[in-house]
Amino acid sequence: MKYVCLEDLNVKGMMQNGKLAASIARQGFYEFRERLTTKIVASGGSVVLASQWFPSSKTCHNCGQINSELKLSDRIYNCPHCRTVIDRDLNAAIVLSQYGEVNQSTRVGCTRIYACELEGADSPG
Repeated sequence: MKYVCLEDLNVKGMMQNGKLAASIARQGFYEFRERLTTKIVASGGSVVLASQWFPSSKTCHNCGQINSELKLSDRIYNCPHCRTVIDRDLNAAIVLSQYGEVNQSTRVGCTRIYACELEGADSPG
């Protein structure tokens, strides 16, 4: 079974940041997530949502160590435990992929609303 793992971002909170609000509004995060989820579930896949508090950016994809010292301004992830050096966003994407793989069978963190919305639907989004 295929799956997609997404972070459950606090978009309302992000919209309160004056520097980010216009960019976030243009991206249409909610609509994108809804359409993507509809397509994945309709084709037999599942969507796993990682909690907004899951430390995807601070967890090393190689050893699992959490680097609590990592700041938002740090764009390169340097693991103090295994010495892995990788782009912070790429590291987070790999960690989320691993999270989705581990949690897809139990659907931990997966929002069940999406599957319910599709029951009886004639055509996916």
